[in-house]
Amino acid sequence: MLKYLDLALLQAFTAVVDSGSFTRAAVYLCRTQSAVSMQLRKLEDLTGHPLLQRDKRKIRLTEEGEVLLDYARRMIRLNEEALVAMNQPHAVGHVRLGMPDDYAHQFLPGVLTHFAHAYPRVQLEVIGALSGALLDRVEAGDLDVAIITRQPERRRGKVLRTERLVWAGSRQHLAHQETPLPLALFPEGCVFREHALAALDAASIPWRIAYTSQSFAGGMIAVSGGLALTVVAQSMVPAQWRVLGDEQELPRLPEIEIALHRAPGTLAPAVALLEAQLVEAVQMDKPMASRDAQRQEVV
Repeated sequence: MLKYLDLALLQAFTAVVDSGSFTRAAVYLCRTQSAVSMQLRKLEDLTGHPLLQRDKRKIRLTEEGEVLLDYARRMIRLNEEALVAMNQPHAVGHVRLGMPDDYAHQFLPGVLTHFAHAYPRVQLEVIGALSGALLDRVEAGDLDVAIITRQPERRRGKVLRTERLVWAGSRQHLAHQETPLPLALFPEGCVFREHALAALDAASIPWRIAYTSQSFAGGMIAVSGGLALTVVAQSMVPAQWRVLGDEQELPRLPEIEIALHRAPGTLAPAVALLEAQLVEAVQMDKPMASRDAQRQEVV
């Protein structure tokens, strides 16, 4: 007999995981704690696996719970998107989105597919450039919305996530052993570039710019070919690269903030719809370090 996962049960499950407590989840869901516990037991019976490990102090995901959590979030998100699409099926307009190339590579593919299917009459224009240049265009009203690296001297916008910058290089090459250190970086004005060069100078490590490109794909060619190292956000390290650090005697890099910026004035409905999907995509996508941590305590 075919089984069906009840969205209400999945919502209770994700609420417990996100809040770290049955009590807090009950408050969020406007239910009693016993009702939430009963929903979790029903979900475990339905899936045939324990999903949480409980004791007096901690709640942890089991391996099966970790697998289900990703599906639960996606099913809840799809349900919400379907309702929005049904309420605004005829959304129209022209949306201008700005995003640096590396962020677009990470966050945009799924968003663009979902948005295009839900709102086929909305024309979406995506502009890639360095974060500082995109911020200029947003403030001038030339872009409707942008997801960028928060600028050190222009600390505005809504912070969506914080990322650790890391050194990365090809798994098959040893560019990190060269002197001076060869680097593949975005052009001047890039926050990643500024942090990388400042850290190397502070550690008295000689460097040279071996490759400069506005495109993340261009940098990937240089790094994957063993011509240089680069600096990327931790969650955006491609599978064919490796993270380098203390063992290679490279200096630790700071964290950066990924922020959303809006054009001045009231958002058009089509812009608001895209913004909601962008915010969810950026906030839900987890850095590599947190994926392993998810097996541990959920607080």
